[in-house]
Amino acid sequence: MANMVGQVLENHKITFPEDELPSKGLSHNRALHVTVQFEDKFITKVLIDGGSSLNICPLTTLKRLGKGLHEIRMGSMNVKAFDGSQRATIGEINLDLQMGPTWFDVEFQVLDISATYNLLLVRPWIHAAGTVASTLH
Repeated sequence: MANMVGQVLENHKITFPEDELPSKGLSHNRALHVTVQFEDKFITKVLIDGGSSLNICPLTTLKRLGKGLHEIRMGSMNVKAFDGSQRATIGEINLDLQMGPTWFDVEFQVLDISATYNLLLVRPWIHAAGTVASTLH
């Protein structure tokens, strides 16, 4: 019986080939970015950060998607930025995003910030999607 369980676990293991590693291999420190789709638009530079607890959409990204301020649900929340500073959100909005073959309704906090990413997806989305992000690959 133990051998059978071992075979089942072995056959359902998620693995990544070594050729998917960045050129620095195990010592790289690059962030994990993905591309998602919103309606007929592709959004690149979507940062996956399993250490954060809020999905963030910069106001500039929202405008590029054709969304107006009137579509943001008002709310006042202070968010701690990566640099430790506190910022107030404009409000929140839900966006239907396609990742791979699946669509997700994702709630974002909207901030008027300059960011190196177009969207930030974090733990609530990762948990809801039932995924495990591989920052190594």
